[in-house]
Amino acid sequence: METTLTAVAEQALRGGTRAGLEALLKASLRLTGATGAALYEGRACVMKLGNVPARRAQAPGSKGVLSVWPAPLTTSQRNVVARFNAFAPALLQAHAREVARGASQARLLEAKQRLERAVAAQDKRRSRAAHDLRTPLMVIKGYVDMMRKGTAGPFGAQAQRYLERITKVAADQKDLIDRRLSPPVPGLEDLRPVLERAFAPTPGPGRAEPTVMLPTDRAVPVRGARADWELLARTLAKATARAMAVDVHLGPDTEPGQWLLRVRACPAEALPARTGAVLQQLAGRLGATLTVALEPRLDLTLRWLGDDAFPLPAQR
Repeated sequence: METTLTAVAEQALRGGTRAGLEALLKASLRLTGATGAALYEGRACVMKLGNVPARRAQAPGSKGVLSVWPAPLTTSQRNVVARFNAFAPALLQAHAREVARGASQARLLEAKQRLERAVAAQDKRRSRAAHDLRTPLMVIKGYVDMMRKGTAGPFGAQAQRYLERITKVAADQKDLIDRRLSPPVPGLEDLRPVLERAFAPTPGPGRAEPTVMLPTDRAVPVRGARADWELLARTLAKATARAMAVDVHLGPDTEPGQWLLRVRACPAEALPARTGAVLQQLAGRLGATLTVALEPRLDLTLRWLGDDAFPLPAQR
């Protein structure tokens, strides 16, 4: 008996609970000599095998989930049915969980397919929007280039300044469209150009040129959205813009496999709460940790795990 139940349990583990239920019914027919057997949950028949009467009710006198036809006659046969009735509920519960997981998996697959369709539609809309926005910019650039070459005749100094301003604004707008509406490029990005742009010297009275120390022998690859890293760098630059001296250091951390970005500003100023919250949120989104110190100077330190094992994407 125990050997048979062990074999049924192994069959359920290897082939699924439905195979285990079928093995249990076959063992019931073999050990009791019955011609039909069925498993019930309440009045609902879960599975049947052999010659089972065409009715939903269990066999007369049956008190368990397993019924056999004809009814057991000997004590040994009744003991088999009783022992199987004690084992069958656990198998039926496992079968119910398996069915529920299958239904949940089907729902998740359907939701995944809906998201994929939504993402594809969004990509198409983004592509159309990028094309519609770039087209007038290309027309403006063409006319401005034509006028700057003197096709429409000479222009005065003020007109030349207007043309240069239009050219710069059009270029900035195109760069904004490329960053916001172009599809994201998978893979790694080099952090050095992002920091160079963010901490570029800004002309103005009382503004010192930041000291930016970046690795020159290798790139610094980082994972995450490029827009998030750019926003992080710009936020760091803005938080230290009023300082008399700003030092930016990027390089390997003391811990193996970690990188460190440290921005120090002197004299120290209180970091606005909103700026600190934005920096912490961006750091968490990028898988990094941010520490802030105010004494003896404002010290913003960002640490993250490096990913040097992957090559950088080819430059366009």
